[in-house]
Amino acid sequence: MKNRFIINALSLFNRFRKKRVLYPAEKSFLVVSTTGLGDTLWATPAIRCLRESFPKSYLAVLTSPVGCEVLKKNPHIDELFVVKNSSLSFLKVFFRLRTKKIETALLFHASQRLALPLCAFLFIPDIIGTKGCSKGLDALLTAALEQKEEHEIARRLSLVQRAGATLSSLSLEMAWDKEDEKRAEGFLESHRIPSFLPLVGLPPGAKDRFKRLPPALFVRLGQELKERLGCQIFVTGSLSERSLIETVSSQIEGAIPLTLPISVFSALLSRFALFITNDTGPMHLAVAAKTPTLALFSPTDPKRCGPYHAPRSRVLYRPATCFPCLKKKCQEPFCLLQIPFQTIVNEALELYAR
Repeated sequence: MKNRFIINALSLFNRFRKKRVLYPAEKSFLVVSTTGLGDTLWATPAIRCLRESFPKSYLAVLTSPVGCEVLKKNPHIDELFVVKNSSLSFLKVFFRLRTKKIETALLFHASQRLALPLCAFLFIPDIIGTKGCSKGLDALLTAALEQKEEHEIARRLSLVQRAGATLSSLSLEMAWDKEDEKRAEGFLESHRIPSFLPLVGLPPGAKDRFKRLPPALFVRLGQELKERLGCQIFVTGSLSERSLIETVSSQIEGAIPLTLPISVFSALLSRFALFITNDTGPMHLAVAAKTPTLALFSPTDPKRCGPYHAPRSRVLYRPATCFPCLKKKCQEPFCLLQIPFQTIVNEALELYAR
């Protein structure tokens, strides 16, 4: 009750206080995207549009530790503010942000509930978000856009349009530098992989079990692609998926388990001839690296969270088999198993040939 009173008071204050009027060149933005790998990459087209529309503005991003790894070399961002899921972390960031005099906050995604109240306590004049996406705190928004049936990237682009930005390129963006490229090259040299050999990536993991194609099918896929293409197979994923990665790679002749920092992995990923993936963060990383990508989707809808404006990507999708869908309570990939194994192989070979 006490928290609700404070939130309502902040809401009224935001609505009736006078806004500062600055020249366009002096605009200052805070993008709020405190979430995971894929969701952070979804923010990159909107961030680029903001920078191109307001080249002299101050553009900061409030993000998570994973988001920081994705965005730390992004050329369009002036400053990153990293928060962990703790009140103390938000308090530290609050004292740093209060000196920035932010004019507009754009709530892209707030995994941590404190993100929106933080913007309100900073007394940011314009707090722009989407109705129903603020963890029950819509009252703190000064502008709440209606939800639509659209891709999450398009939703973020709508928010920056509301802030006055003009849309340009809609593709994902992942930045790496020459040092990352040298480390990627060194990794290939250390494994004595010939430069003429096509590189194929297979990430068998995903955050939710119902989004994971069974490991045995990734093994079969790796074996068949190696036989048909004579390629070098990499089984990829995060450190937390190390056991799964090693289990799959050990059953594919010559396959190499791969866990690298995100920027180094992106530099290496840009050299891959093919990437076949579940609905997971590395899928969006591959799309951002312009790698030919075959994405396996079910039951989540690729129209909302799949590859977006990505001509080198293809999606194999099957709708949910159960109603209502159990979502995260489901422990088996019943829906994914609707996609015939041979269909995956054929689509992969065709994408590779193109």
